[in-house]
Amino acid sequence: MAQNTSLTTSMGKLPTKLRHNFVLNPITALAFYHTPDSRVFVLAAEDTWLKIYDVATSRLVSQLKVFFSQPIHGLYVSQPSSSPSSPTASATSASAATGEDEAGEDDEPQVLIWGANSISILSQSTLIQLINGDSNVGEVKEGKTADWIYDGILFRSQKGLQKGKVEGALVTAHNEVIPLSISPSPVGNQITFGPLTSPSRPILYSANLCLLDDGETILVAGGTVFGEIVVWKYHLCPEGTGKRYEVLYVFTGHEGSIFGVSISPELQLEGGERVRLLASCSDDRTVRVWDITDSPKHVNTAGTNGSGGGGGGNGERVMEEARETGFGGSNNSEVKVENQNDKARCLAVAMGHVSRIWQVRFTGRTQHQDGSAIEVHSFGEDATRQKWELTLDQQKWREALERGYSGEEDTAGSFGTMKNCGIVSCHNGKNMWSTAVSGGDGLPTLIATGGADGRVTMAGDQATIQGAEGYEDIDVTLTVEDVMRVAEGVEQETTVVEEGKKKSAVKNGFQRYAFLSENTLLATTSSGRLLHVTVGEGLKWKNVHLSETVLADLKSYYVVKSPVQGTAILGSSSGKVYLFREDGFEIKELHTFSGKISDILVIEGSQEALHKDQPGAWTVIITVLGLDHALLMTFDPSTSSVTVDPRKIYLSSDDVSPFIATAAAFCGSKLILGSRVGAVAVYKSTPDAYILDYSRKDARTKDAVTCIVPLPGSSTSFLTGCRDGRYRIYTLVSTPESTTLHLQHEISPPLGMIEGARFVPTSSGLDLIIHGFRGKNFIVWSESTRQELTTIECGGGHRAFDVVFPASGTPGPLRFIFTKASALKFYSQSSPPLRTLKEGGHGRELRAVAASVSPSTGEVGRYIATAAEDTTIRLWQYRDAPTGQETQRGFKALAILEKHSAGIQAMKWFGESYLLSSAGNEEFFVWRVSKLESEYEALAVVCESKYPDRSADGDLRIVDFDVQAWGTDGQAMLISLALSNSTLKSYVYSTKTQQWKLLAEGRYTGACLTQIRHLRVADVETQVLTASTDGYVAVWSATVSSTTTEKAEYAMVTISKVHQSSIKGLDLSSPRSPPSSQTQSWLVITGGDDNAVHFTNLSYSNNTYKVLSRTRVSNAHAAGVTGICTVKEDEEGVEVVSISNDQRVKLWRAEWREESEKPVKVKLLDNQYSSVADAGDVEVVKEGRVMVGGVGMEVWDFGA
Repeated sequence: MAQNTSLTTSMGKLPTKLRHNFVLNPITALAFYHTPDSRVFVLAAEDTWLKIYDVATSRLVSQLKVFFSQPIHGLYVSQPSSSPSSPTASATSASAATGEDEAGEDDEPQVLIWGANSISILSQSTLIQLINGDSNVGEVKEGKTADWIYDGILFRSQKGLQKGKVEGALVTAHNEVIPLSISPSPVGNQITFGPLTSPSRPILYSANLCLLDDGETILVAGGTVFGEIVVWKYHLCPEGTGKRYEVLYVFTGHEGSIFGVSISPELQLEGGERVRLLASCSDDRTVRVWDITDSPKHVNTAGTNGSGGGGGGNGERVMEEARETGFGGSNNSEVKVENQNDKARCLAVAMGHVSRIWQVRFTGRTQHQDGSAIEVHSFGEDATRQKWELTLDQQKWREALERGYSGEEDTAGSFGTMKNCGIVSCHNGKNMWSTAVSGGDGLPTLIATGGADGRVTMAGDQATIQGAEGYEDIDVTLTVEDVMRVAEGVEQETTVVEEGKKKSAVKNGFQRYAFLSENTLLATTSSGRLLHVTVGEGLKWKNVHLSETVLADLKSYYVVKSPVQGTAILGSSSGKVYLFREDGFEIKELHTFSGKISDILVIEGSQEALHKDQPGAWTVIITVLGLDHALLMTFDPSTSSVTVDPRKIYLSSDDVSPFIATAAAFCGSKLILGSRVGAVAVYKSTPDAYILDYSRKDARTKDAVTCIVPLPGSSTSFLTGCRDGRYRIYTLVSTPESTTLHLQHEISPPLGMIEGARFVPTSSGLDLIIHGFRGKNFIVWSESTRQELTTIECGGGHRAFDVVFPASGTPGPLRFIFTKASALKFYSQSSPPLRTLKEGGHGRELRAVAASVSPSTGEVGRYIATAAEDTTIRLWQYRDAPTGQETQRGFKALAILEKHSAGIQAMKWFGESYLLSSAGNEEFFVWRVSKLESEYEALAVVCESKYPDRSADGDLRIVDFDVQAWGTDGQAMLISLALSNSTLKSYVYSTKTQQWKLLAEGRYTGACLTQIRHLRVADVETQVLTASTDGYVAVWSATVSSTTTEKAEYAMVTISKVHQSSIKGLDLSSPRSPPSSQTQSWLVITGGDDNAVHFTNLSYSNNTYKVLSRTRVSNAHAAGVTGICTVKEDEEGVEVVSISNDQRVKLWRAEWREESEKPVKVKLLDNQYSSVADAGDVEVVKEGRVMVGGVGMEVWDFGA
């Protein structure tokens, strides 16, 4: 029997304590704050913390812990009396413009904060102190209501002696309004709650409050669990007369729960009509817009705190009974006889998201007399933000409004249309938990989103980074005929149509494009015309005069490329190569080859390798149809002539034949070519030719290599992009005898086809920018920030196109030209539509955390790996900062690995050079990790090997594994796996040969295995410890041989019951004797679904294992223990951190003696609230520091 122990926190010496260091959690609320000097800040809620970011610099200026153990769910920033109220202020959306000089004598309340039933208020002076970077504002006072809060507002009272004083109101999960009275005091704002008011008590999933212009009425909209929307008024009446309510509408139409409602400001339409709208979103994936304008025939409905009465009259709709929404008949619905026509007030319906929609927002603009559309934004579970433009049929709407929507022709959704005007992917994984929209007439529109990944994004006017100078926002479509009408220097067509014959029906379209600079380009047509375009205030077109001979030569076929700024070269089917230079604005014939020009390859790195001191010079590769070689052609600007290198580049490869070159670059002295089927070839220069030195093909498909880019600061490494959607980084390893190409990095960004890549400098180092196609869209992707910089619907990648980026390297601005349906489409972007204000992490729950350990120094945590249910692995470096500079702490992303197809189960480092991961579908990958020797500071990662013995179905989970060195040469590792079919297997994996050898196998027949750890590993005997779902730990032993191919069988040598049910966490103390000793002891620590933590003294002596003592801490947590980690060891015992679904992180000390049968003495040292829900793993990431992973990740320091 295990000894049960009682816990104390007293010790003879100073106990170890846990100290919160950093958190990266889902963003649960957002709001804007505008200062009088036009600075903009975003207030973001991250669990219990309020964090304030400067929009201009993306800097975290301060942070404040608001609640003790309750996440923040909503924020509202009030407006000063001198500013117009924000129509978009809501639970997670507010804007303010205030400052110290506007505060007057009173330090008035400024920010309303709530979460569940907790509420706090920050004063104006506190907020100003925080935005100035001072977080030492003292403890925030926390109040409690009787119900869950869904929305809240602050406003200035219009009542008697209280006039001008800031008050507030809340709406709860049961459709109740609670008024707030706020009294400043030396210990913080004192909050007094008024009486509850509600016309009925349905269960809500969403609510929104809006103070009407009279200053005495609050409009309430509540979305119910069962798909209805209740709209009512709450009257701020003088004291003594009670609070009065007025039910306006009950809307039906949604086919799922209402997750978001948003009340618009009063809008002025064309013709002077005024209308107030309500937007809603639902589980049914639709966005609906409702008219909540008072109808001319509407009769006021009043009640007094649910008591009925209150100024009756014929037609008055008195809500006498408290009605409950629920499943069943109409008696349980909010819809009564008087509400039957309300569903017709649905003006428009739209569907665009692929999953549930969480929130919907208006922008705050009120003036639409010019007929402009009403802008609405929706935010979904699919982590996208979608923009909608609502256009009303005003005549039809006016008539329906006059008759109170009671006509037969008044059907829901028939009064307007909602046009989808763009979809932006804002976050990783799933769910966008918070939004904020700020704007209004004449004000910039700002949109912030916060996701489950912990990221905060910004969009809208002035929200994006400053664009490159001269880049405008342009989106135009032109046909050849459109251009011919406006182009300068266009000659009249001379083709004569013979009488009686029809003119050719062949349509003249655009064929090829080449940007000559950021502001100029060439466009060619199927009739052979060459058009020069200048981008300025619009597009200025000019025809390039061509002789009849050149025109005829270019009419059938040609290739056009721009090797240097202001220059284009064209190759024709006759083998002629032409030159166009902007300074002369004419076509010149350069050279004639023996056959049709297949392609002209611009060589990346050629300026540095060949023309370092020759501005304007260039070298390209010419490929000719039918030839087995390519040729180098060089242009000398001093003589305006070209020379063709007589040394042939023989197009051959060990991997593919024929070798059709599609990309080229110089890497040091080596010429690198990429092929149409994914191979990469290295050529060395000899006096007679360019000879193939080495080639390899890593693409699994026959997709072209589209770009080769040398890594900045390296003469041996280069990047390739391929249309298989992967980019790869190779390193040349050369000796006098041979050259090899070493694959260092292989990653799949979220693009289906990669067309190009470039490195651009940013404030945090070089950023890798990739562009290509995904589906029908052209995408520009930032690999460093994991963000789409551009998304353009173009029809897909199989078309003529060209793109140019700023020479300054600013990420975001671009110009993109392409052909669609024979028309030219030109797109220019001044800045990205979205930028990251705060970096995030995984979009799903973390299931594994691992820290690297240096094999030479023993340093822990140089690299940290996290793995999640989103099937991705992220590699990080943790950036620490001393106390007082907490805002500088954070994680820097080094790499993201996306190869797993199922949720990841376990992950471990082997030194700092190998990372191993396991998942469902019998996936087990060995990742080789190295550091790039270049100015691009990212980790290079490649999947070196995978589990070799998948079953026929391949549907097992590899639930856990352990790894350690095998042999003495450091080139092999012992990997022991626990599979979901209760099988355990041990393999030797060679890092030199990438070969696997099965050493031993066993099967546990009692239940499923959950954990596995190595105990003793030797050349002749291997022993492991397993844990299982039946609460047992077992020791297994196998006699193995590294010289035979036969596998050994694991035999169970001891078993012990330690938990009542499944074991979720397992860790061991280090053995106190060397591995060669015949006597060893371990303290086995386990955590289980039975809420207990168990300590087992396990001994090995004379080839026998024995459990000497056991100590069980019952109810160690209030829920299942999901992670256990030994954090500190000394001669007397160990210290252990445990985590649980009860969101507590606990620190324990266990004292035990080797070979002693006395019970383990266990003491609780610390018990802290953890912001990580559904905790999945805990790991030491540095000496004196642990990290907890789950829904988010959290770093704790421990020590005296």
